[in-house]
Amino acid sequence: MSNVFYFKDINSIGGVESFFYYLAKKYDFKIYYKTGDPEQVKRLAKYVEIHKYKEPIKCDRFFCNYGLDIEVEAKEKYHIVHCDYKQVWFKPILYEGFKYIGVSKLACDSFKELTGKDIELIYNPLSVDKKGVSKYNDNKLHLISATRLTREKGLDKMIHLARLLDNARINYEWLIYTNKKKQIIGNKVIYKDTKLDITEEIEKADYLVQLSDCEAYCYSVVESLMVGTPVLTTDLPVFKELGLDDSNSIKYSENMDVSKLLEKKKFNYEPPKDTWTKYLPTKKEYNPKELVKVRAKRKYTDIELDRSIDRGKVFETTKERASYLENKELIEWLY
Repeated sequence: MSNVFYFKDINSIGGVESFFYYLAKKYDFKIYYKTGDPEQVKRLAKYVEIHKYKEPIKCDRFFCNYGLDIEVEAKEKYHIVHCDYKQVWFKPILYEGFKYIGVSKLACDSFKELTGKDIELIYNPLSVDKKGVSKYNDNKLHLISATRLTREKGLDKMIHLARLLDNARINYEWLIYTNKKKQIIGNKVIYKDTKLDITEEIEKADYLVQLSDCEAYCYSVVESLMVGTPVLTTDLPVFKELGLDDSNSIKYSENMDVSKLLEKKKFNYEPPKDTWTKYLPTKKEYNPKELVKVRAKRKYTDIELDRSIDRGKVFETTKERASYLENKELIEWLY
């Protein structure tokens, strides 16, 4: 049975991007997309076949996220609900012949409230390998965030938190991995370029900070707890569903006592288990080094091959490299 996931826009950071990455590490399927961040595409290509959408898709099972804007023919069609529709500006669309899957009970409940339709709950897959690094050995409070700096992701609250920390004269350092910088002013806030894997940095921190106004899952919070780093979050229903409590988290409020962040927390944590085995076969050996045949769409210099490639040239490269070049619109796969 062939299983295909469609993702229109693969961004440099985001929860759905994490969903695809962890799913690809564990299960067998193919991905089609329209636009994609080259590094995200390259990372996915290590685990699954990933292609730019060019023509109608035919498969046995088809899964999409955030709407359908392509032609597809499948025996079974599914739409994955990644958000709390009651808290976002866009509303659910019911597609004929589709079944729906929610990534949390909150996502399922909000969808039903707005549409009257029951949907299946399957938690997001996740597998985080602890790096085994130690916490920072100094007298600073070390905070870390990996998020878009937008209002719905808690920008105003992050600005306020920095002010609370400064007013309390706490010696802290706050690393913020984001693609939008200089939103929070302060010499103790350090902006970092986005990275696909900051597990080591999270493991070394004292707290991960995530102050979103709404979440239907939130990978960064769950990843942080899995490596033993407590979290500072807003008081959202989904966080309780995911297993946050007083032992592993602190709730943000406008008048919170930020000195509580100086407390050390020891805890054990296991996230809710995913049940994607109902639909997807578990990962067999996938060899991205297998060579595939491609054709150059225009003349370009191939750094890896260390030579110029003429337009129309047919040559072989690895699946991983082919996905990367395709995303750059330099080649097309020959099937």
